[in-house]
Amino acid sequence: MRSVEAPEGRAVAAPESRGVLLVDERRLPRDDALAPAEFLTRLVGRRVLGDGERRAIVRRIAATREDVSLPAQVRSSPSFAGRVLDAVDRGAIPSAFETLAQHVRTLVAFADTLDVGSALRFAVGAQPALEGETLTVDAALLAHPDDAFAWRRLAAEAGLTLESVELGAPAPPPLDLAAVDGICALLRYAASQLDVHARRMLIAPQSGVPADDARTLLATAGERSALLEVIAKGASADAQRFAHALGTVTSAYKAPDASATTVLATVTAAFPIADGRTRAALERIAHDFDAARAFAEPWEASDLIGEFEAEVAGAARVSTAVSGIEPAEPVADEPPAPVVMRKLSFSASSLNAYAECSRKWWFRYACAAIEDRGSSASFYGIAFHAALEDFHGVHARFDGADAESLANELDFRVVTAFDRHRTRFDAPVEFELQKRRARRTAKKYLAWLLERARRAPFAVIGCETQADVELGGHHFVGYIDRLDRDDRTGTVTVVDYKTGSIATSAEEYLAEVRAFREFQLPFYYWARTAAGDVVTRLALVPLKDALLDIAPVELEVVNASRATNAQGARGEIGLGELERARARMIALATELAGGTLAVFPATDDPSACRYCAYAQACRERPLALEERFAR
Repeated sequence: MRSVEAPEGRAVAAPESRGVLLVDERRLPRDDALAPAEFLTRLVGRRVLGDGERRAIVRRIAATREDVSLPAQVRSSPSFAGRVLDAVDRGAIPSAFETLAQHVRTLVAFADTLDVGSALRFAVGAQPALEGETLTVDAALLAHPDDAFAWRRLAAEAGLTLESVELGAPAPPPLDLAAVDGICALLRYAASQLDVHARRMLIAPQSGVPADDARTLLATAGERSALLEVIAKGASADAQRFAHALGTVTSAYKAPDASATTVLATVTAAFPIADGRTRAALERIAHDFDAARAFAEPWEASDLIGEFEAEVAGAARVSTAVSGIEPAEPVADEPPAPVVMRKLSFSASSLNAYAECSRKWWFRYACAAIEDRGSSASFYGIAFHAALEDFHGVHARFDGADAESLANELDFRVVTAFDRHRTRFDAPVEFELQKRRARRTAKKYLAWLLERARRAPFAVIGCETQADVELGGHHFVGYIDRLDRDDRTGTVTVVDYKTGSIATSAEEYLAEVRAFREFQLPFYYWARTAAGDVVTRLALVPLKDALLDIAPVELEVVNASRATNAQGARGEIGLGELERARARMIALATELAGGTLAVFPATDDPSACRYCAYAQACRERPLALEERFAR
């Protein structure tokens, strides 16, 4: 490079190239082009901030300065930084952005840097000698009259040949957004080591594990096992390399001097990105992020993820179409044919699913479709059930017991059970909140238990007891949460814990049983009756709300065709109603096992789809009311 004199007498470096193509930064990466900031940095000998660097600086300052009080939803908007810079450049700053804009101006001036507009004016005043060179400028850079005048003035002062080229509206090149999602999941894993992020990375295109193998690993891990534990027990070589690479990236992220650029380099070395433009775009964003760290040093994985998500928000998805390949002609739907079932064992939950929506039953039991790993609510229930099973395995009687020692014991069991299931929760804060909720609910549960034992002494005779019975030639299986035997009568109460939504009254639950939409307690009744017990009471114990006292829904079994007494949480259920429920269970099992069903229609009740794992795959699902009448 040769040098020219700036007005202050300082040597200014001029580019050596004989022909330069300058494009709007949003079009990069392009192999044959420079951004204006890069060109002007070489020309004026001072650091010139590109648009990406300026946006990164705005986001870093907004995230780290305590006196910049902006709502989180504003700061997380992809257009946030661009709107702030536009206001700063125009000199019309809204009051909400005044403090942030003042920080940006002060820190940029303190670092002795220039934006592109200031660098252009500086270059014109420096009068560089670049005779004979051709400067091809993206027409989008000349759209603003002031910018167009500055570029033409620079060309005239420096002896440049200025050419304008029309490249259309500025837009980033298509990117492999699935690979970007994988990188973000990997960064989240490096920061937290949570199983959910390792699973997300496993199905990313750059994981190195074939898609079929990845799905098999996820199915093997299921809801109960951590993915890396399953891999460590003896997975394929690809999966072993994947687990090792996760550790490598985590170590790089935790290094004391880690920068976004070094972490991304480790990531792309361990998990190569096939699309070169996507890799170059991420490297450029990481470079800009590191440049912005001079203005706000500390950083977390979430900060870099926010940069990636904001900067690629407007990018199109890279095309995966294969040249010369035409799509096949559409074919007609196959005619319905009976679904031949494998040998089935039935449960109350499977019959409830079929009664609620036969399409859901088909997905879950006929197709064996893999569901997602569940929500924090489901893991709360699993851990709480495990805690109560452990507790009642040691404590079966509660009349005359020491309440304080029982409370300490139950709290210990709850904490221990939740710690065993810690890896199932998506975030540490979610785990802690659910554990606290369970500990508070356990106190309410124990208070109810002691009061019940005081009124009518009983003994717990079974926890997670298997319910295995033949009904009408069909095999039914399940597990009963708790069985109590009354000291006075010797009769048995079936207790079912509910950590989710349940009926709020005996009348409501009876209505579900009579409509053949609920089979759980009737099934447990017949299973224990077949085992020789005299069951006189069925109970649902709510364990969802830590703020409410435990108020079970209890049904007394009476020798009648149809019970008439149902007042609040207590009521009766007739033996005839239980017999009708059993007959319906047998009829449904016969229908499902017969291999004659060809169609499994979706429900017409939109509420059944609200938490259904298969809703997105179901074309015939009913629209919710708000969707039917939405504008």
